[in-house]
Order: sequence, then C-alpha cells, then structure tokens
Amino acid sequence: MSRPFTHLISKYLPVLLLAVCLFSSQAFSQTTTTFPAASSCTSKDLTLTSATLPGSDICNTCTPGSSTTRTLHLSIYNKTGSTRTSFAFWGTLVIRNSNGTISSSTPIQGCGGPVVSSDTTTLTFNQITYTCGQSLTIKDLFLAWTDASPKSTCASLNSATINPKCGTLDSIQINTGLNAGFNVSSATCNAGGSIDMTPTGGKPPYTYSWTASNGGVIPSGQSTHQDLSGCVAGTYTVLITDALNCTASRNTTVGAPVTVTANAGTGFTKTCNSNTSGKQIGVASESGFTYSWSPTTGLDNANISNPTANPAVTTIYTVTKTSTASGCSGTADVTITVNSTPPVVSAGDAFTKNCTSNTNGKQIGETAVSGFTYSWSPTTDLSSASASNPTANPSTTTTYTLTKTNTTTGCSNTAAVIVTVTTTTPAAPAICVVQPSLCGPTTGSVTINSPLGSDYQYSIDNGTTWQAGTLFNNLVAGSVTGIKVKQLSTGCFSSAVNCDASNCSQSGARLITDASAPEPTQPSGQITLKAFPNPFSSMVKFEVTTPEGGKGSLEVFNLLGQKVKNVFQGSMLRGVNTFQINLPLMRSAQLVYVLRVGDKIVTGKLLQLNQ
Repeated sequence: MSRPFTHLISKYLPVLLLAVCLFSSQAFSQTTTTFPAASSCTSKDLTLTSATLPGSDICNTCTPGSSTTRTLHLSIYNKTGSTRTSFAFWGTLVIRNSNGTISSSTPIQGCGGPVVSSDTTTLTFNQITYTCGQSLTIKDLFLAWTDASPKSTCASLNSATINPKCGTLDSIQINTGLNAGFNVSSATCNAGGSIDMTPTGGKPPYTYSWTASNGGVIPSGQSTHQDLSGCVAGTYTVLITDALNCTASRNTTVGAPVTVTANAGTGFTKTCNSNTSGKQIGVASESGFTYSWSPTTGLDNANISNPTANPAVTTIYTVTKTSTASGCSGTADVTITVNSTPPVVSAGDAFTKNCTSNTNGKQIGETAVSGFTYSWSPTTDLSSASASNPTANPSTTTTYTLTKTNTTTGCSNTAAVIVTVTTTTPAAPAICVVQPSLCGPTTGSVTINSPLGSDYQYSIDNGTTWQAGTLFNNLVAGSVTGIKVKQLSTGCFSSAVNCDASNCSQSGARLITDASAPEPTQPSGQITLKAFPNPFSSMVKFEVTTPEGGKGSLEVFNLLGQKVKNVFQGSMLRGVNTFQINLPLMRSAQLVYVLRVGDKIVTGKLLQLNQ
C-alpha cells in the first residue's frame, strides 16, 4: 500500500518489543525488531484476509450491551509453495460505539505460525474485551513473516529476516458476529435527520426491519430499507437478518434540531426627558442567522439584530432569530414602556371681578399634586407664579395659562382660565331737575336722562336707596343729597351730581326751539302728536302739542313690545314741543310710539325703511 511507513514509526515507538507469539500453544522468546522503510515492505507472499472474534455458535451471538471477551482469529493466505514458520502484525485496535463514536484506541500486536503453503491458515492471537454491539477495527497494520527455513520462528524475526518479507495494510474489520455501524445526522428544522447503516459480520445478503421509540417515527415506506432519511428526533432500532438467519438488533439516536436561543435585549422606559429618540434593543448579530422583529412600528429596521426602538405607546417587541443552516428559530420579547402622557391639568374656574364681587381677587388653578411643578403666565397680579393655586387679582381682564410638569417624565400640559374684570365706573348721570318754587309746583322732580337701560339703578340720596325707574317726583325741597347711577352687572356706581347739573335736553332727542319764534298760541284742550316723515329712513321728528305743561315721556317700541328708543322723559312745556331723533337703520320695521303727559296717553305707528 502507499501509506508511508514513517507514519507507523511516528505512531508507534521506533523500536517495538515483539510480543510473545502464540504458536501451537508454545511461547516464543522476545526479540527486538526494527521496522524497515515502508518502501521496502511490498511483499505479496502472505495476505491478511480476515479478522474474527468467534463466539460459541454459528451466529456469534452476544447479549447487546454486555461485556464480552473473545480470542482474535486472523486468517492469512500463503500463495507461495513453501510453509512459513511465523507471521507477525503490529497495529492499532479501534473500538467504536454503535453511534460511531470511538470508545477506545490502543496498540495491538501478535505473532504466530506456521502458515501452510498455497492455502489460508487461521491463527489465534490476543483476547479482546468489548461491549456487545460495538464495532472493532485494526488499522495502520504492519505485517511481517519468516522465510521457509524451519529454523525461522517468531523469536528469529529481525530486520534482516523481515526485509523484504513484510507488507502494510490500512485497516481490517474484525468480525464479531452480525453487527452494524451507523453514521447519523441530526434532524434540522428544514429537514429530518438521516441514518446510514452499514452491516458487518454475519453472512450477506441481509434484510432489515426498523422500529422507532422516544419520539422517533419511521419515515413512510422505509421500514425495510438499509438506510433511513427524513427522521425526526428519537431512537431507531434495526433488526438485521443475514443469510444464515442470524439476527442482531442495534439502535442509534437521531438528535433533535439545535435549539436557537434568541435575545431581545433589555427593556427601557421612554419619557419626555429620557430616551426621547428611542434606544437600541436586541443584541449584536451572529453570523449564520437572520432576524425579524414584530411589530415593526417604531423600529428603524425590523430585519437586524439590534434596531433602535422609538414607539409612541408602550410596546412589546418580539424578535425571531433563524438559523440559515437548519431553519430553526427562537424568539424572545422585550417591553418598551412609554410614559409620555401629558398630565391632566386644570387652571381652575373663570371668575369675574367687579365692584361688588371678588374685589380682592380669587384663587385659580388646582390643588398641588406631589411630583409635579407649576408655572403661570403672565405672572402679573398673582400671589405666586409657581404655586398650583395662586390668588389672581388683576386690574384688567386677563387670561392666565398654567403649565404643569411631571418631574419624573418631564411631560407637560397647559390649561388657561380667564379672569374678567369689570370695574369701570359708570359716567355721572345726566339729569333733568324740576325745582319746587313758591310760584310753581310745591314739589320737584328729578329725571335721569342717561345712562339708561335695565342694567342700571338710580339714587337721589347719595346711594342709600336705589330704584330702577328714572323718574323721581314729589320731591320736597332739600330732599336730594346726591344723584348717582349704579350698573347692576358690575356693582359699580358713578360719582354723585347735584341738582345744579340739571339739563333737561336729552342726548337721544333734541328739543328744537327758535328764540325768534312768536309765543305759541293757546293750544286746544287736546294733546296732539305728529311724526314726520313717516315712513322714514333714519331721522324722524316728533311734534307734541299740549294745552298745559307737565311731566311726560315719549318712547318708541317694536311690535314685540321691546323698547327701541327713549325719545324724551322730563317736563313738557305748554304748547308745541318738537323732538328729533336718529334711529339706526334696520330692515323694514314697524314701530309704535307712545306719548305720556300726566295721565294722558297718545300712540301711533311708524314705518322705518332701509333705503
């Protein structure tokens, strides 16, 4: 063979002690032998044809798993015409388990003889102990034999007699009876495993019968095959039968797919001031694997091992790690907690500050909550700009905005509240005073000409008492101490005026007089009222003729009974009184005017056109 002999020298000691050889129950003495070069060991005179460990029956049966000791038998074919007195071998005995793993590897050698001419001679050598079901091989063999001289024996083997009477052999299988060797590949997630079974020993041909256990399943149609493919993880047992009807049961295991362990990394919390742009999850990638994340929302890349996660809400991400070789996958989860919810904030209830209500302001905002800070804008007229509920006392209407911030998350929210300030003092009233006199009426009157409306009350005793009506009559001399007006919606009242401020004209109507006009004629006993032009656009004039002077009023109403204009209220002069007013333009409207003088009432209709 071509294997360099130096391989044998490096594997074994350069100088080997020749073992005691057994020959016809006679022991040979030891001698030291130096191996020649491998290139010199090319003799084909003798050939090692078989190696067996025969048992007690034809099938060489043994109990699987039991320890067994048997004697090694080697068969040597001598093709020459002369008997060789001795045959020796050196090598390595390799014992393998049924799954192919090596149980032991030890040196072995022996010597025996004679070897008859032109025939095969079986010689007995060492005793070998092994476990039933294991396979045995002698490998890296060096073979040697003597010449035909009857004086040549095992003891006489030396470099001179060996060379060139020697040969080499890669390996020889020891027949221990019917057996089998296995070459097994584990299952993967893409495909099942496989079992390549090689029968040994016994006498071919062989038949097979497979069974499975521990999760194994015989693939469909393969129960009588020599080899199996597409096997799931489990134990597989084959019953082998040879031509002599000898049987041997051997088993092996198909491993499960390699578990893929995924790692989703460490979770984190995203707030308004921490991890605001997200953070990496997962771990560094490994070659031979692909990665996939679910859900993909908030990830910068869903197909890498360690993407940046920046979700808007709390999210559980799952990574699937897949082996490109086996197709097997593993998953892992990581939770990203998002705590960026704006806090609930209240700026409090709006209020109105006027001359009688909340004159010193009022609290706004909310009760303070631990873990939050507060800030107000603007800060003007607040008792504190950083309190949750300061007192607001502005001098003008103000909108205050409260910012509430979570000190843990940094998240803020705002709310606003309006403080309405209505403290404007009404203007001093315009009045028309009729004074009592010795030659006139014994009592006087005060008529309020402005301001007018349902939002006002009036006082002639400097605010001691108030009334809604604008006419105070039957007043005795000295009874008016101060005339004031109060606005009901604000509670504010005007400065006081006295009777010297009397002005009996009215801003809403103009009394038209002509100093050069002749003294009016004595009117008849009937009160008359003319309005012109009628219909009118914006300006209308009223002409009132009364036979005698007295307290009176002239008012304009719409058809719903709502007052549109107070034209005049005060003392009417005897004779002709003319008033002119300007009414805002309205869409075509029908109006009613009402004149009261004393206990007399005169009414009429007006039509205003929008031109």
